[in-house]
Amino acid sequence: MEQLEFSKIIKVLTMAYPYYFKDMEKENTIMFSQLYYNKLKKYNYQIVANAINKIIDENEFMPTLSEIIKQCDKEYRSYYKQKIDLMYKDGFFKTDQEYGKALQWLFEDKPIISNWLLEEINGYEEKLLISKK
Repeated sequence: MEQLEFSKIIKVLTMAYPYYFKDMEKENTIMFSQLYYNKLKKYNYQIVANAINKIIDENEFMPTLSEIIKQCDKEYRSYYKQKIDLMYKDGFFKTDQEYGKALQWLFEDKPIISNWLLEEINGYEEKLLISKK
């Protein structure tokens, strides 16, 4: 996630939880933003935005960073599971075992998709976009 995209996330949080940020000093606001950005930048913007929206729907008070990360992990799993399932339906994986391995990585305690699989997913999506033109 880029810094500009992250700024949108912070803006949404400040609008959803104005009392949390109301009396925060400028120095603390900067430190808050740096900490949250460093922890959330590994996710793409859409995953974080979806997580924040779900949290806002469910929480009356500002969530902790840990709660946001847990929701981001759930969104990450959901986001990539949809992509992996589509690839499976289209016959991308040569065996059910390959498909199972991709899901295994995705559903470990800390979801990790290897770089080569992320590249394959992105390449697959590009091929779909080109074929639809």
